[in-house]
Amino acid sequence: MYPWRLIAMLEQADISFQDLFYPQRLRCPLEKRIVRAIEENWPAYFPTRKECRGSNWSLTIPEDEPLYQPHPKSRQKLAQWKKEIKGTIVEIRAYRADISWRRFWVICRKIPELRPFLKNFKPLADFLIFEESMWLRHGDALVRQEEFFQRQMRVMFATGSPYHHADPNRVRFLNSNRPTMEKIRMADLMCQLFDRPLMILAVLQTCASESPHSKFWLPIQNHIAAIIKTPSAMTFRMTWLEHAMQVSGAIKKTGKSSPRKWAGMLVSEKDPDVNVINAKAVEVHYWLHGRKLPSLKNVRRIGRVIFDASRQNANQADAGKDFWLFSWMITLWLEKHFTEIASEFKNDNRKIQNYYRRFFHYLKIVQPARNGQGAGGLFAHQPCD
Repeated sequence: MYPWRLIAMLEQADISFQDLFYPQRLRCPLEKRIVRAIEENWPAYFPTRKECRGSNWSLTIPEDEPLYQPHPKSRQKLAQWKKEIKGTIVEIRAYRADISWRRFWVICRKIPELRPFLKNFKPLADFLIFEESMWLRHGDALVRQEEFFQRQMRVMFATGSPYHHADPNRVRFLNSNRPTMEKIRMADLMCQLFDRPLMILAVLQTCASESPHSKFWLPIQNHIAAIIKTPSAMTFRMTWLEHAMQVSGAIKKTGKSSPRKWAGMLVSEKDPDVNVINAKAVEVHYWLHGRKLPSLKNVRRIGRVIFDASRQNANQADAGKDFWLFSWMITLWLEKHFTEIASEFKNDNRKIQNYYRRFFHYLKIVQPARNGQGAGGLFAHQPCD
């Protein structure tokens, strides 16, 4: 998964994320094409009819066709826009860092607000950059199917590759006499759908466990344990909401969660009317029964309730709110991933449960690798270029 796929999935799940990743005030009708054009010195780069000859804009321009230069005002507009997007997620998109975890990480580190937050994700960044560096770059020469598959095999099972720990059944499939195209498809599924996501989740759990703000995270193993018990995409959301009620203190004397008490906490008014609380309670009911998805605004409100500055110091509260939002993003990603897994396994619950159990296998591998025990593993040091 590239950064742009993760961002696109979140935007699709909740339109509110679009404004988070790509604020309205920074959107430019010229899109990222003009920035690439300036940086890569295209001969003509302004995609408007007024500033290029002919009625249609095309990247393929006849050699004998004279080209217009951009208007000075257009250059000024572009320069101003590039200045405004500096240090934002928009810059990541404009400079195509959304197709490279390495570039994505470099730009994120330049954003002062993200630096303290990113310290917790150093192990994840190391893994993503290393795993990305193993694969062949785009634009390689065309080769026959068999040669392409052999290249994939060399990459997947090279020294230090995390795919040594992949499901043995899938590894045996790759070494079988099945048609080459079927084995290529299996290798792609291992990288995109089966093994890499579980590796990432295991590394992410390690990030959460080692974080100084670990109590603000919803542990990934809670999600996985719940999905093994009840294989359903909604299980991830229910686990997150249940955790939210518990840590908010919206519980009964028995220790069970109280949705109505939680609804009262989520109302922004100090002394809310009973009708306001009833309306919020209905909304919470819809969340808990999968009839409605909490908006990004509500997710942030939940975070404010949990990490109220009166109960935590200011630094803890700020960090907690950031991690809380991130945990919601992970929950949405897990829902999306589950639907793809369920489709691949034709909704066979037993196969789905067995698949997610391998998360705990990868989790055992991560710990000794992090502690420097044994050779190889998910965190084996390898050059990134």
